[in-house]
Amino acid sequence: MNKNVKLRYIWVISTVILIGIFLNNSQNVYAVDEYNDPTDNAPTGLNFSDYFMKGNVSTNSANTTTYKNGNTSIVQVTGTTKKQQGYVWSNPDSLNYLNLKERQTLSMWIYLGHTDAPADGLAFVLQNYGSDAAARTKSGGQAIGQTMGVWGDDDNYQSSTTPSEIAAKGIQNSWALEFDTFANNLNTGAGLFKDGLATDASYVGNSSFDSLINVGDGDSHIAYNYPGDPGTYVQQSDSTARVEKPGIFGSTYTNVQTYWYSMIHNGLVKTPDKSSNNLKLSNGMWHHVVVSYLPPDAGSTIGHLSYIFDDKVKSQNSSSIPEVKEPVSRSNIDIDTSEFYKNSKQQFSKDVGKVLWGFTGTTGVSYARNMVVFESIPSLVEGSASATIYDDSQAGKELTTSDDSVYNGDNMRFVYNVKRDSGEMDWKGINATINLPDNMTYNGGTIAYSDGTTENIGATDLSSGAFTKTLKDLLKSGDPNSATITINGVTNSSTPASDKTVASTTADFDGTDLIKNVDMQGFTIKATTMKLTPDIIDLDIGSKPSIAATATASYADTSVVMNNSKVTAHYKINDGTEKTQSLSNGSDGKVSINISKTDLNDGANTVVAYVTDTDGNRSNSVTYTINKPTPAPILIDADSEMSFRTVHSNGKNQTVKRNGSWKVNVVDNDGNSNWKLDATAVQDSSSDTFDGDLLYVDNTGVTQSILNGSIIQIADKSTFPSNYISDGTTYQIANTWDNDDGMLLKSNADAKAGNYKYDVTWDLTDSI
Repeated sequence: MNKNVKLRYIWVISTVILIGIFLNNSQNVYAVDEYNDPTDNAPTGLNFSDYFMKGNVSTNSANTTTYKNGNTSIVQVTGTTKKQQGYVWSNPDSLNYLNLKERQTLSMWIYLGHTDAPADGLAFVLQNYGSDAAARTKSGGQAIGQTMGVWGDDDNYQSSTTPSEIAAKGIQNSWALEFDTFANNLNTGAGLFKDGLATDASYVGNSSFDSLINVGDGDSHIAYNYPGDPGTYVQQSDSTARVEKPGIFGSTYTNVQTYWYSMIHNGLVKTPDKSSNNLKLSNGMWHHVVVSYLPPDAGSTIGHLSYIFDDKVKSQNSSSIPEVKEPVSRSNIDIDTSEFYKNSKQQFSKDVGKVLWGFTGTTGVSYARNMVVFESIPSLVEGSASATIYDDSQAGKELTTSDDSVYNGDNMRFVYNVKRDSGEMDWKGINATINLPDNMTYNGGTIAYSDGTTENIGATDLSSGAFTKTLKDLLKSGDPNSATITINGVTNSSTPASDKTVASTTADFDGTDLIKNVDMQGFTIKATTMKLTPDIIDLDIGSKPSIAATATASYADTSVVMNNSKVTAHYKINDGTEKTQSLSNGSDGKVSINISKTDLNDGANTVVAYVTDTDGNRSNSVTYTINKPTPAPILIDADSEMSFRTVHSNGKNQTVKRNGSWKVNVVDNDGNSNWKLDATAVQDSSSDTFDGDLLYVDNTGVTQSILNGSIIQIADKSTFPSNYISDGTTYQIANTWDNDDGMLLKSNADAKAGNYKYDVTWDLTDSI
């Protein structure tokens, strides 16, 4: 019997041992990334050597130097190994920090692995403790698992600790935004132990920070709080764990009180915006993140932070993993800057107003590869980029998401503004890549810098679907500190008979120390069931009082019969008020828009026209260019030929008067000029020499010859009689002359009969 008992005892022990080995092996099986090198398809980012530093922690496994994708530096916070800690901070020796007193924008890409059982994610951290900041255990070592390297470690189940004790083990003087990929949702004391027995040997650690937020296994979440603040942590306890008391007749068990902590998740996000699906951040995507900070108002310590997650993504392997966006956007998060100065150990003093920023991450019994690509370092260069669309055929209407309709043939203007805002350095080496909307015909553009210089963009520069250009450096001091890129084109729908949706496009401005991206919204080219075909679009009005802009209207459906009486032409001159004009009777669709010269500006004018009918159909837009000659600021308006009366010789010297009305005018379009008019004359080379002289007699009777190089002043604006000024601009010089003054001819006694000719040069000068 004893032997049987002994054998049974051995069999039971053996069974326990086998189960123990099985459990232990199961804990060493990890879900490895299906594609474990996300660097090959990493997004474009900054290239650097010392802008970021590894935290000064002995067990820090982060890598800031090894990984690259071309000229993009990639920081690995945690790799594919269990029980790691990673700490990466901005390097203040390289002028990398966050300035709490200025507007700052941080943009980056984060990679959170590609596995079904990831851990534990990344935390974006602002901290003023120093490069040795880390979450600590009660023994002073570096904490892993649910702490993510930043939250206080909950590692004492035996006695009731205080929230202050937990907070003291988190990174002090800090604020953290976690991208948590592992659900630490233990919520019973018994769950702290492998077998529910409260012994140090079976203690598996507290994994309960998420126990209040109802996150499922395999799901992710985003939240924020202050790691060094006791208010971040809430104590929990129960007596579900047991203590074994061996006895002669076997063990007895007694329930014992044990303790653990949950964490307050401010701004908790468990689903993407406008979706009910649970977040799963370890999905093989590079996730784009933008963090924007606004400083406190005067007299306040409360700044405000906003973040955007997954506004765009990039798959680590686009051929095998389809892109999945889980967009999240939160704004106006209160940041109490006094939290950065509560612990006496500080990287920066309060007066300096700076903090370090970076990422922490940990792994436990599960892991995932966590990496970061940086696009901006605001302390070095802070900049901004914007994109706007205008429809110049609709009076320069700015397109919005709620008003994005244009028509075929409309003149579109795509405007990109790039500006250096602040920082320690110039924004250098800016390579602009602007992806152009389709269904357009582009005709050129300009780049205008704030220093007044411009560069032209030719139509051939826009023929490949993208415009690329290296911009001038935007300077910290002086100009240029901004650039405006304007690209012009005409809508050219591939489906004019039906609405055409033109997708949004992106523009990248990749500089040495700052990368900015901006999206240009999409738009809709509305169906044009009618067609307007112009005759000539480049017109010149010349000296004519008006000019006709002509075209022919027709229907896209050629079976529809044109009825001119149902059609109206609409047009705008230089983006002015829209006018309408009816067509002449008939069925030819002929459109003739009469444009008066008085409605045009000097130089180039645009007339945009389209037609509609009474059935609600509309045509494409047509743009005419009409040139109106630009008058000179001041000019001479004189007859090309003027004459004197016929001379009847009487053997004496004679003064010959002018024949008829002479026109010698000065047209002053400037109004601010100080002109003077001189005259000189020579005998025409084709004429015989006249025995006499060409004279100018002023209104006081002083007579002067204007021949043989003599230059005589004829009129002066400053003394010109106002009653001979017409329309405020035309000075009628010849009308001021009486019969006995002005330009006269002297005929000597021996003058011979014949026809004679002089060439008079009028010289108009304007003195400043």
